[in-house]
Amino acid sequence: MLYVVATPIGNLGDMSPRAIDVLRSVGLIAAEDTRHTLKLLNHFDIRTPLTSYHEHNEQQKAERLVTRMVEEGLSVALVTDAGTPAISDPGAIFVRQAAQAGIEVIAVPGPTAFAAALSISGFTRPQFTFYGFPPRDRKALFAFLETMKGQAQLAVLHESPHRVAALLKAVLDCLGDVELSLSCDLSKLHEKTLRGPATKVLEVFLANEKAEKGEYVLVMDLGSLPADQVEPVQDISLEARLFDLMLQGEDLRTAQQKLQEQGIRKNLVYAAALRLKGLLKEEGQEKCL
Repeated sequence: MLYVVATPIGNLGDMSPRAIDVLRSVGLIAAEDTRHTLKLLNHFDIRTPLTSYHEHNEQQKAERLVTRMVEEGLSVALVTDAGTPAISDPGAIFVRQAAQAGIEVIAVPGPTAFAAALSISGFTRPQFTFYGFPPRDRKALFAFLETMKGQAQLAVLHESPHRVAALLKAVLDCLGDVELSLSCDLSKLHEKTLRGPATKVLEVFLANEKAEKGEYVLVMDLGSLPADQVEPVQDISLEARLFDLMLQGEDLRTAQQKLQEQGIRKNLVYAAALRLKGLLKEEGQEKCL
């Protein structure tokens, strides 16, 4: 049995009795950071052995753990440093491999930062899209934000403290002065949520000398964007868009890069480029390439 166990995101009082029972009953706990998890286990007097499971070893470690679970009948609990595993944290590969091996996978629900932030945002729209952590590169970040236009009513993102200001500035440049909610240190002593237009939230954030501490969750109300700011969805094939860029003087490689910068996945652009090459060759237009 594999248990996916949610742990507190800051307040130890949020640890559920069921989570404690599961962590005591399994044969092994796979933890993102064993040192961090050991403090949690010691607090609740849990003596179960630990093994590390993090983003740098998850593929190989998942394979080894699944093998042991099948051969030894070992039960394992998967935890992350805070919150629910496999949501912006390692775990999905382990879950998939365990399920494929016929191992029952059980969720032990509990704290999740994005759900907590969404619940106190004050926004009433019925739909939201969770985007996780945005790209670090400025160009990729702008493309990432552009893809949200017309696609999400509420957009929910995670961000580390020293990159929040850059994210808010990018939001202003890309999406305008949208209404948003920015939460930090959820469930902790100094929990804080800023609400309002992006300009106001950025101003308050920059005025706080201690702002660059703690993890942040950003909720943006994109359903309030004026209609003229939302780009209509165009029913144009990727091949046609590539060819249009080539007619404007770009070579095929550059045209592909430009579509990727607009947020279109690399594999889709590459496949479209191959199809376009085939079409041009059929028409005897190889020189366009």
